[in-house]
Amino acid sequence: MDCLPFSLSFSFTTRSVTGHALSGALIVVLVASAPASADFVVPDGSNFEWTRGVTPNSTAAQWETFTSPAGPNAPAAGAFAGGTLPGAAPAWNTFDRNTFSFITGGGNIYSFAGVVAPQVDVPSFGLGSGYTTTILLQTRIQGTEINPASLLIDGVAPVQVTELFRQPLGGFGGALVDTLWRFELPGNASGYTIRFEALSSSMSLDRIAVDTFTVIPGPGTAALLVFAGGISGGRRRKRV
Repeated sequence: MDCLPFSLSFSFTTRSVTGHALSGALIVVLVASAPASADFVVPDGSNFEWTRGVTPNSTAAQWETFTSPAGPNAPAAGAFAGGTLPGAAPAWNTFDRNTFSFITGGGNIYSFAGVVAPQVDVPSFGLGSGYTTTILLQTRIQGTEINPASLLIDGVAPVQVTELFRQPLGGFGGALVDTLWRFELPGNASGYTIRFEALSSSMSLDRIAVDTFTVIPGPGTAALLVFAGGISGGRRRKRV
């Protein structure tokens, strides 16, 4: 992985997937000056109402490299479950549903011949109705970007999309883009399936992170995406 030592100004832009204001949701636009970008957002009790790796009824996993385009690809060490997962829960996994891709030297899933169509299998607690489940998906891609209309969890679209970082790439063009996608789902299933596709060929899937949090809903319990300050720090980037 290579370190990018430069700095730039950038903006975190939060929007609804339809481009309209979200009813009952807090929309925050933050402009900050920082060297490159920090890593993915980590729920810590201040930016979201739970803390990764600590809060009961939450889960977390991250993939920084992949070993097989068709899977299985287990997350990096440290996948977390704040409770007992039922036997019906799927194993954590990320893979390409199409057959055109291969693993690059940097551990990305990539295809120049077809559309990369990732799937992420997410285990959960199977608590049933009476709960709500927040799922945060964070993606890092290089080259061709994700088709936002294709990104669904069991057929449900995100309620909020936040672009965390964008860096134009040289050579073959495109950009390195970090994005956070937030979902609010009724109930709590034993597992969830996240699916999305590239806009066209030549997308390189670089990194994935998933956080979930399940709670009995009440007034003010919706997860609010609030960046209290600038995110800064050097980025380490894999070669495609």
